[in-house]
Amino acid sequence: MKSPFRVAFVDLETSGLSPGRDRVTEIGVVTLDEAGINQWTTLVNPGVHLSEHSHFFNGIGNDLLKDAPRFKDIAVDLFERLSGRLFIAHNARFDCGFLKAEFQRAGIYFQPQVLCSVMLSRKLYAQFARHDLDSLIERHALTVATRHRALPDAHALCQFWEVLRAEHPPEHLSTVIEALLEGPVLPAHLDPSLIDRLPEKPGVYVFHGEGGRILHAGKAGNLKLHVTNYFRIDRTSAKALATSHLIKNITWRVTHGSIGARLQLRAFANVSSPICRKSDGKPLYSWRLNPAASPCLELASPAHPRGENGDSYGVFDSERKARNVLLRLATRRNLCHGLLGIGNGGETPCTGCADEGASRCILRKDRLVHFTRIAAALRPLRIDDWPYAGPIGVRERSDLHVLDEWRYLGTAQNEEEVHHILETRPREFDEDTFRFLAKTLPRLPQRRLVRLARRGEALADI
Repeated sequence: MKSPFRVAFVDLETSGLSPGRDRVTEIGVVTLDEAGINQWTTLVNPGVHLSEHSHFFNGIGNDLLKDAPRFKDIAVDLFERLSGRLFIAHNARFDCGFLKAEFQRAGIYFQPQVLCSVMLSRKLYAQFARHDLDSLIERHALTVATRHRALPDAHALCQFWEVLRAEHPPEHLSTVIEALLEGPVLPAHLDPSLIDRLPEKPGVYVFHGEGGRILHAGKAGNLKLHVTNYFRIDRTSAKALATSHLIKNITWRVTHGSIGARLQLRAFANVSSPICRKSDGKPLYSWRLNPAASPCLELASPAHPRGENGDSYGVFDSERKARNVLLRLATRRNLCHGLLGIGNGGETPCTGCADEGASRCILRKDRLVHFTRIAAALRPLRIDDWPYAGPIGVRERSDLHVLDEWRYLGTAQNEEEVHHILETRPREFDEDTFRFLAKTLPRLPQRRLVRLARRGEALADI
């Protein structure tokens, strides 16, 4: 741990909540060491025009910032002030995340030892429910000239530090700080007991923000270790910095292996958030190839990869994306636009036919040659046929993952649950699941695959 006499209390005001998109507008630093207390503050020109709501709380608007220095101009000075000191902030993930992003833009590596005063207050004053800065100011009679300005709030943290040193024995305070420094730096609104309750088992997890909105979903071989490391400041990624301070809840589900974690990830995320379920119900599209039709391609649902009308190619979440991919493929491979059914009335020249000297698309001339070229070009997008006679199960310890037509239907623990899944579960096609299964199933030993049947029929090995 850095010397308890060499600390820096830091507070920032920013133009928004995302370190990757928004910028610092004010910095306040109060340093404490053997020589005493020093303070430093500056406004920062973010380089963008601020909207009205950005200065609703602190009154920092464009008029105040237009003549302020840019962060790159004060980066070296600020780095030297913070270097070698314990970095203390309230909701430290937010402040440290913003400074790391700003220093990175300035070409400076910034990795301080971080202590969150929210977590410190929770540890030392667990009898209280609230640990936001306003609550600390009221509870400990701290003096703040102006709230939501960087330097006054940094001074409030310095006063809180002096309260801690006066009310708690040095040995106890040092032990608590050491323990916090060794662990993750949690978002201010996240219940720390959630981390303690995470099992050391494989599974899937979802981070939720305001109103249950999903911020991130993932899988892990060890849920407790993975999530703990996610919140470590020294290991955090730029993506994690952008959202981690917004996390208010964590939900998870234990699985019995990596296959179950991969299959259940998307399904669990959808169940965990009403918002996600609403947006996830949009239709998917696939190109269906029919040699006898003209044009030979039509948009269809990928619900049945091989239908009566031919093979399916690609999975797209809109008609526009499907047509754009087809147009790019046709241009790159010189395919006949008429056979493909994409515009050849002058807006999009038919390069496939023009190469042969025709002034217009020759839809019927040399049809077999053009169709053969189309089939070869589409081959990498082909959705393979389901290689089994019906639904199957994949054994993973005590779990049986139920699959059919490249869909994950659910996980069962017994035969009755298998039949229930087959009779009741929706069968939505998902491209990620299809690609995972197409890659994974051929590699599994046959003893792990089970042929599933209707109620009343016995399960059998494949």
